[in-house]
Amino acid sequence: MKKFLFALYNLLLIIILPFFFIWMLFLYFIRDKRGTGFLNKLFPFIDKGLRELNFENGIWVHAVSLGEVKASANFTLMLIKEIQKPVYLSVVTKTGYDYAKTYYEKAGNHIYIFYFPYDFYFSIKSVLSMIKPALFISVETEIWPNLFNMLKKRKIPVSIINARLSNKSYKNYLALDFFFKYIFESISLVLCTSGGYYDKFFKLGVKKENIHITGNMKFDSNLANFTEEISKKMENLKNIFKDGRVIVAGSTHKEEERLILDAFVKLDKKDENFFLFIAPRHPERFEYADSLISGYNLQYYRLSSIYSSNYKLALPHNFDFKKTSSAGLKVVILVDIIGELISIYSLCDVAFVGGSMVHAGGHNLLEPLFFGKPVIFGKYVENFAEIAGKIIEIKAGKKVASPEELYNALLYYLYDEKAIKDARKSGLNLISQNKGSSLKNLEYIARLLKK
Repeated sequence: MKKFLFALYNLLLIIILPFFFIWMLFLYFIRDKRGTGFLNKLFPFIDKGLRELNFENGIWVHAVSLGEVKASANFTLMLIKEIQKPVYLSVVTKTGYDYAKTYYEKAGNHIYIFYFPYDFYFSIKSVLSMIKPALFISVETEIWPNLFNMLKKRKIPVSIINARLSNKSYKNYLALDFFFKYIFESISLVLCTSGGYYDKFFKLGVKKENIHITGNMKFDSNLANFTEEISKKMENLKNIFKDGRVIVAGSTHKEEERLILDAFVKLDKKDENFFLFIAPRHPERFEYADSLISGYNLQYYRLSSIYSSNYKLALPHNFDFKKTSSAGLKVVILVDIIGELISIYSLCDVAFVGGSMVHAGGHNLLEPLFFGKPVIFGKYVENFAEIAGKIIEIKAGKKVASPEELYNALLYYLYDEKAIKDARKSGLNLISQNKGSSLKNLEYIARLLKK
């Protein structure tokens, strides 16, 4: 039965391949190059660097997008240092790929970053023939039938760290249990963020002795540990925006920029300057956001115009708040440089995290908390439900369900001194009390490698 099901699965993939190829071309040429890297994902052997790798028996870590790359960064560096094996890091999205390239630049030859292959049989076989890993690690939960099946055939252990499963995915896997049970049975190790996920993986077929709860690696990010260069850059920015209230809207999706701008426009306090940073989640939306912001009667700059090409802070000729400052000044800055959002959070008085007022599941709510900043988010936070609950419980942030609530929450964290102080203290405590997951995961991975 298993062979038949996999044969059927691969037959279906071959049938859709021509249509899939056309769709990816459409995304690349028509939809702002969203299909970037699709040829590498379909035909991994065209990656010259992957073909010419001179190390084997390394560890393949897969982080699907920017969020997973950030979440696993501390763990991956520990893996390289402590396990002393090279790492092959695969990523799906361009933003995640670009961030990883920059972040791991100093790791040199110890890590190779490449685009994760599509689950076509020939794509997976091509990658495995080139890298020959000793272990595969998926960050959070990416389940791919051909990949997992071929890893098992080659006796390469499959592990999932920071593991979680949305209710929707869980129900889908259960509905197709006749097929996916073979996939989940092949998993050697699952390290869950919480007990709720433990039960889900067990019911899907992972052996009980292979499932453990180790916490959430997102608490281990070294976000506040800036390099000397970034620290100087942030200090310069702080000097520019020190005479006003700063709001950061991070990882925003379509419609959320308009919501935050409408709330920002309403802010009106005598002798007060307001600054709003907007960082769209996807780079291909920078131009849309630019057009939207330009339609408001506000001073507006792109962050790339504030930074010089050598990445030191430089001011354009018309960027002089000393000359233009007046009561009620409102300035918007579009964060159009990948990887800058984290450091920008350190500047703000209050942060809004996007993907939460639209059906996108939310993004990392912890990032502002690393700097003791109160965080505001919408009701669509399925990907961070447990963390969102904790933030609300300890009053480190607020959940809002309407434009009016968003505006009121901004006012609350801009002017209620007690709320600001309490949010800072409780947010930093939440981070410090939940650290350590990366080290626990590393210990389990080390044991798995010794088996």
